[in-house]
Amino acid sequence: DCDLPRIVVAHSDVVSWWTAVHDAEPPHSDWIREYRQNVERGWRAADLVIAPTAWMLSEACRHYGEPRSKTLVYNGRDPRGFSADQAKQGYAVSVGRLWDAGKQASLLLRNDLPLLTILVGSAQSPQGAVASAQSSRNYPKLRMLGPQSEVQLQQLFARASLYIATSRYEPFGLAPLEAALSRCALVANDIPSLREVWEDAAVYFATNNAQELLLTIQELASNPRQVREYADRAYERARTVLNSDRMAEEYLALYRSLVCTEVAAA
Repeated sequence: DCDLPRIVVAHSDVVSWWTAVHDAEPPHSDWIREYRQNVERGWRAADLVIAPTAWMLSEACRHYGEPRSKTLVYNGRDPRGFSADQAKQGYAVSVGRLWDAGKQASLLLRNDLPLLTILVGSAQSPQGAVASAQSSRNYPKLRMLGPQSEVQLQQLFARASLYIATSRYEPFGLAPLEAALSRCALVANDIPSLREVWEDAAVYFATNNAQELLLTIQELASNPRQVREYADRAYERARTVLNSDRMAEEYLALYRSLVCTEVAAA
């Protein structure tokens, strides 16, 4: 009997997160050593490694070596699960845990935001620490909602004009995709993975730069026509390139190719 094919999908990773956030390898510890060993063991045993962006695949290979075989499959969402034609209410949405330096939602902690911005995500870390400066009273145009259900998020996206992707570490970014399928214009941190996923369908601000983010939001807030143009661009790219049917077909084709290879070798 032949073994079942083994596939590893690299959706995210502690080591690549750390290097993106701290611009250095994680400090040596028993936990990190055990983590690396476990990942490397699975990595070497995989018949195929998949990642949702070429950037994530490159980062994983940089930290864990070249696997036997590797490929890229972009994530996808079903456009039918989102409302692309609701009337917009002129606010922005961003999704990200306030305590997670990778999500970098702290870029939005400003008292000079030009339009109402809704920040979705927990301010309390798994260890119980609460992110500092979290009170909306300090930021008149920032509304912090905390975690939301899938339905609540869909409703927020449907009425939002902008989605702000602040992450400095983002292997793919499902929240921007869901916002794009809701016909939100995307404002994105200029990092390789977001550039790869959205190409010219997003407006980018200088990497990790809070002042450039503010200027970008101000420019869009004063130009509704440009917002509509970029909302349409993001929607079309999401609908045609980043949909769940395409993703499922690519995964099924890869599974079938591996099964056929194993059967032929048996």
